[in-house]
Order: sequence, then structure tokens, then C-alpha cells
Amino acid sequence: MVVEVQTESSEIYSRLTRSKKRKRSSSPPQDATTKPTSNSPAVTLTPLPTGVLLLCLPRLLAHPPNHKFHGPAVALSLAALRECLAVDGLAPDVECRAWTAFAEIGMATLRAGYYPDDESLVDRDLEVEVEKAIGKGLLLAQKNPSLAIYHHTLTLLHVRLTHWQHNPKHSRSLLKRLTSALSPTPSSHSSLSLSSTPPWLAYTAHLTSIAHALALSPPDLPSVFSTIQDLHDLSRRLADPRVTLLTHVIRLRTLVDAGMWEGVAASLQLAESVLGLSYDTNTYIPPAQRKEKEKEQAFVFFEDALEAAMAIHVLVLGVVYFTHTGASKDASPRLSHLHALLDSDALNLFADGTVDIKLTHGPPLTIKVTHPRVLYHLAYLVSAVSKRDAVGRRPKRKVFAVEGLGVLEKESRKEIHLPVWATLQDLEEVNERMVKIKADLMSELVAVSIMRSEFDDAENHLANLTAHTRTHAIFPSYAVRITLHHAHLAHALGDARRALECYRAAGYLAERGSFEEGAARAGEVALRIGLRGTSGGEGGGKGGGRARERWEETAREVVDGCKGMGATLEAIAHVLSACVSSEILSAKSHLKSALNLASCAQDNHLRALVLALVSALYIRTAGEHARKMLETCGQLAAGLGAPSTKDTSITSNSNSNNRDQVAKDKDKQAGLGNASMATTTTTTTTTGNVPLGLWVGRQFLELYKRAGNEGKAKKQEEANVQLEGLAMALQQRRSGIFTSSEEEE
Repeated sequence: MVVEVQTESSEIYSRLTRSKKRKRSSSPPQDATTKPTSNSPAVTLTPLPTGVLLLCLPRLLAHPPNHKFHGPAVALSLAALRECLAVDGLAPDVECRAWTAFAEIGMATLRAGYYPDDESLVDRDLEVEVEKAIGKGLLLAQKNPSLAIYHHTLTLLHVRLTHWQHNPKHSRSLLKRLTSALSPTPSSHSSLSLSSTPPWLAYTAHLTSIAHALALSPPDLPSVFSTIQDLHDLSRRLADPRVTLLTHVIRLRTLVDAGMWEGVAASLQLAESVLGLSYDTNTYIPPAQRKEKEKEQAFVFFEDALEAAMAIHVLVLGVVYFTHTGASKDASPRLSHLHALLDSDALNLFADGTVDIKLTHGPPLTIKVTHPRVLYHLAYLVSAVSKRDAVGRRPKRKVFAVEGLGVLEKESRKEIHLPVWATLQDLEEVNERMVKIKADLMSELVAVSIMRSEFDDAENHLANLTAHTRTHAIFPSYAVRITLHHAHLAHALGDARRALECYRAAGYLAERGSFEEGAARAGEVALRIGLRGTSGGEGGGKGGGRARERWEETAREVVDGCKGMGATLEAIAHVLSACVSSEILSAKSHLKSALNLASCAQDNHLRALVLALVSALYIRTAGEHARKMLETCGQLAAGLGAPSTKDTSITSNSNSNNRDQVAKDKDKQAGLGNASMATTTTTTTTTGNVPLGLWVGRQFLELYKRAGNEGKAKKQEEANVQLEGLAMALQQRRSGIFTSSEEEE
């Protein structure tokens, strides 16, 4: 969430130029050519002084940054203010307002990096002119006590200028002096009684301090949380509960952005309680009744713009947090509430991205929040990310990603609604966020296509993602993620050499201690474990023991690095620990923990892998237990690539369409093998996870032979032959793809 304070004195200018509403006359309006009657008094208009007229022009010329006349309006406004300041004999209040207006418009122009083409209107020394305007205005405000309000406004502009000039020390010192000078006190009587300044100005100073501390690299988090607490205490002292709500949301957003997940739960609960949001996730509801319960659930809606904006931000952050921790049952009702709010047109309450916070005393505080268009498309992205299940004909993860891209393409042709005081920087921020949301949605499509073995789609989406990021000059920000996609694609196709190269490149490019680095290193270790298993292990010769010790030490480092990085990496860490463990009880314990994490997150792609590993431990000691897990694993493997429409060629014994229920009829043992056979009857792009399905089929064949069931063993052998053919075709496809890519390079 972005929170900025609108402190431009355009509000002051609008008050200055705002004419009183004329009372409607009972007589019909006279024609302009009609001469006034003898009874009507003569109307005499007093011409405005030149300085006042020039001072009013910026307000009259103001246009949003996406308007075609925004550039000329900025240039003419600065020229008018220069002419105004050149007029002799200006009143102190008019002169101070003119200096303040020039500093504000000039500062907005500098921050946006925008200069009109006509150098006669805006010269190259605009930064010097802004500094001069701030200094002149401060001198006037100090000499005239009645202009004290402009002293604080100009000081805030000076703070923003020094921050823009990359002088954080001077900016912080100015803010400290300003916040210490601002000491609003609550009224002890019914009338307003403030010791020095209105509350909105004190709130503005604190919010500016928070924004500047977050903009540092790295962010000054101790200063941010200290200022948030000061702002919270000030709002409580002045009895402004709306500002108090704002502080809760800012603290929650800062914790999530900084990755301080240990403090997010308490902050989220506090923000939801203030907004009146509550969700019962402890009561178990059968899967068949969950959709009906969600429809019957009464969600809280808001008519106030601030409450609606804060509720949407809290719900988005809540879904992100519970998705990160793998608590799908907690993320689901919040996501449903978010969709309900967006369907109720809550975004229209702050259509231009600004919200007026009504205060107990004085004028309202105007803040800029995340633009509604960004929130609308962000809901699609959050929905796609939170739905981890890739199994089925129309997995929601893929549906939300595809629909989000379609809606984004349509909405991009519409004009963005912005206030007249917005700058080009505000417009660029909205456009940049839209570009990144599109890239993230495309990245989700790549991931879900790889999970579902839809490799043609994955390659196309990956090529489009690369082209999109390069076109909009954001490729460096997505280089690690794109490299990881290439690694996962090569890993899924069985190209170990290319996958290892991509994993190493992603780990090298990733920021130390980031999620991407953990994912890259974990993928490399998992691939090496698979290679060791297929090659029969290492360490047979001289020095093999030392090599194994170094390899296991590397695996332990990766496992330790995955802890605290979210439910997905923690589950993978348990899988890696089980693979390198020399004790079978320890391996079973780790796999049980991984299975619990994957089940809570509804990540059936990872769940299928864990079930396969668990069944391998029980296949020789507990055949019945292993058979049930293999059955579920086969269904999940077939579902990872199920076609969008049912194929009549698929045998009726297949259970690939049902990913939530395991077949319990032991008399239909033939269906166990057909759970993997279902992958052989679909097209090449919807065959499911062929390697996993083939492995499950071979395990069933071993069980049938051990039980002496020749009929089922023969059927399973036929199914395995078909799967081996698909695996061979996959290998040939892999060789053709990467050979051609290497030739092009």
C-alpha cells in the first residue's frame, strides 16, 4: 500500500478562488443583449489585482498528468508565478502564497523528471529556483505570525527537496525539528483549542517521515516503527480513530514488505478487529459443502472510503500472509471477502486513489492510497498465487491467471482517473505497477503449465514473459525468476545438465537470503539427489567418503536456509532431509511433516511427490498402506494435466478427475493401475506427470506380482509399456528442444 499526504497549497488556492454560490433568482434570466431596466441597480465589477490574478492561474490551469494539456499547464503555471513574483508591492500573504505555489509545482516537476519543451518557460535551473522559493517563503512566514501555517508547509517542501537531492541526514534533521515544533493538543472545550498547528499538518509530518525512511536503501525499519508508534499515540491523544486505523494498516504493510513474518499475525489480527472482520476457520466443513457455506457467509461491507480502502489492503495482506505460511483454510475466506468487496464497487469510493480522512478538529487529512485500478488487478494476482492446487480440468490458479491477463489487456485501453494535483510520477507509478502485475501473472502461468506438464504452453508463456520484461526494461528484476522457470522446465523434461546450469545461475543472481536463492539451491540439491539415485550413488573409490560428507554438508546448509522462508520451502526442506537421512524413522518423520505442510497449503503438486516417497518406504513392509498412497499419488499424477473437457476415450475405471477422493472398493483392484493408465489416453499436452505415473505403475506391477495376481499384472504391464512410450517421446522432445536452442545460440 502506498500512503502519501497531499500537502499542495492548491487546496489553499482553491479556497482563495472559490466563489460563493449565487442564489437563484425567481425572475427568468435576462438575455445578454437586454438592457438593464431603470429599477435594476447598475453592476460594477472591480478588476482583480494583477498579482492575485496571476496567483489564481495555476489552479485554473491544473490538469491530471494523463491529460494532453498537462505539460503546457505546468509550464504556464510556473511562468504565471514568475510574473506574479515580479509584480511590485505584493501583499505579504499573496507573496508568500506565490513562493509556496512555485515551490510545490517546481518540486512536483523535479520529482517527475519532467521538463516542457519550451525552455523559455522552464529553464534548466529549476532546482535552484525551488530552493530560492522555499527560502524566500520561509523568511516571509517568520516575519509575519499570521503566515505561520506556510512556515510548516514550506519546511515540508524543504524536507522533500533534500530527500530528492539524496541528502537523508539533512532531511531527517529537518523533520525532527518540524515534528518537535508541531504540538497539537486536544480541545478541552467544545470549541477548537490548538496550541500551535492543525492536526492534519502534524500527521503529514509523521507520514512523510515514514515514507522517507522506507525509501532508503536499505529501509530504516527501526525509525519507521518508532514513527508509526508516535503517529498512533498522537492520533489517540487527539481522538482521531481513523488515523489510528491508518497506523495499524501501515504497520501491517511494513511488516509484510520487510518479511518480518513473526509479527504479522498479531498486527493482522489487530487491524481486522478494528475493521470488524472475523472469520471462523476452526470449524471443519466437508469439501462438498464449502462453496455453499461461503455463499451463505455474511461479509462486512463499507460505505466509508477510508474503511473500504483499508479493508481491501488488509484482506490482500492477509491472503498473502496465510498463503506464505501455508494456511489455506485461513486464506480462503479472506479471499472470498476480497472478491465480495470488489464486486460491491467498493473501489468507486476512492476512484482517483485519494481518501479524505475526517478529523475531530480542523480540516480533513487527504492521503493517496494504492490506485483502485492497481488493486483490481492485484486481486487476480493474489487469487492466482493463493490457489496452490494445479490438479484438475480447470485449476483455479490457471483460471485466475488467464482471466487476469485478459481483463488487464482490456483495462489498459481505458484512461486512468487521477486527481488534478497528481504528477507524472504518480501516473508512472500506476503504469509501472500494472506492468509488473502483468509480468507476475505471466510468471504464474509458466509455473502452473510446468506443473501440469503442458510444456508447449510453458515455453510460449516463458518466451512472452521474457519479451514483456525486456520491452518494459524490468528484466533485471525478473532475471532470477525467469532463470528458475528455465531450470524447472529443464528439470521436468529430464535435461539434468541444463537444469543444473540454470539452478546455479539463479542462485548466483539471487539476493542472499532471499526466497529465490533458497528455491534455486533446493532445486539443485534435489536434482543431485535424483542423479545419485539413478547412478547408484557415489563414493565407491578413493576420496568418495570425503565427497559424500561435503555433499551432505551442502544439503544441510540448504535445509537450514529454507527454514523460516515459508511453508513451501519448509516442506521441501523436510523432503531433502528425508532423502539424505540415514535413519528410516527420521526420514518418515520428515516426510510426515512435509505431507502435513503440503496438505494444509493444498499444494497437490508437492503432495504427490511426498506420497510417492512415503509409499517407497512402506512398499516392502506395509503393502496395504503403500497401495493406498500409490493410488492417491497416481490420481494426482493423472490430474496434473487433465484436459479442460472430458475425453470419452479415457477408461471409465480412471479416477484422474477426482483429486479429493481415494477409491475404497478393493474388489476393483484393476482401477488402481488405471489411475496411471489415464495419462496414456490423452493428448501429448495433457498426459499428466508421465515420470511419476510410470513410477507408480511399476510399483503397482511389483505389488501385483508379489500377490500372484497375474491378470492385473498383465494389464499393468500393458499400461506401463504405453507410459514408457510417452516417456521416450518426452525424452526425444527434450533433446530436440534444447539441441535446437543450443544451435541458435
